[in-house]
Amino acid sequence: MNMCIKAVIVYSVSANNCRKEILSLRKENHIQKTKLDAFGDKLDFLMTSITKLENDNKRDHIAYYHAKRSAAPVIAFHVYASRNLDSLGVHQTIQFDIIMTNEGNGYNKYTGTFIVPSSGFYVFTWTIDVSNSVCATELVVNGVVIGISYPDSSENENNAISTTAVKQVSLGEAVAVRARGCKHLRSDTVARCSFSGWKL
Repeated sequence: MNMCIKAVIVYSVSANNCRKEILSLRKENHIQKTKLDAFGDKLDFLMTSITKLENDNKRDHIAYYHAKRSAAPVIAFHVYASRNLDSLGVHQTIQFDIIMTNEGNGYNKYTGTFIVPSSGFYVFTWTIDVSNSVCATELVVNGVVIGISYPDSSENENNAISTTAVKQVSLGEAVAVRARGCKHLRSDTVARCSFSGWKL
């Protein structure tokens, strides 16, 4: 057989085989692309589901937190002295006689003491104002000191100090601010001695 004819036949067979292989590869590629697209759709669905579950979980957590906070009774008080206080003795409880807030009815203006109505962590803060005097005060729980303040003012001066303490206290415990010996506390329309607290 002529070499040229042989070459043509071989080329024709090779080209035909190549076309078949290309078609086969295209078909396989199409199948793989279809599978990949389907996998991508499933992945998108899963990611959307996960995001929805996370959002639902966050909403449930927030709703639970707000429901818990709403269900818990508010306990808070804010009181102040209506007049100047003079010559307070050592360990004398300071009586803040004006009640602005007393949610939970824990504060007693006649004793100057806050009786804890519910166990938990509380924030207590008190402000002492002095004029031409010094005054050390203590925040006590059942007589145990948990905070101290010491405002000091020279002649013709006025000075105030606010002090804060955070303490876990139990039902029925007594919280008060007491003097360690004070000559003069100022509490009037310009400056106030006050005592506040609230449950976290």
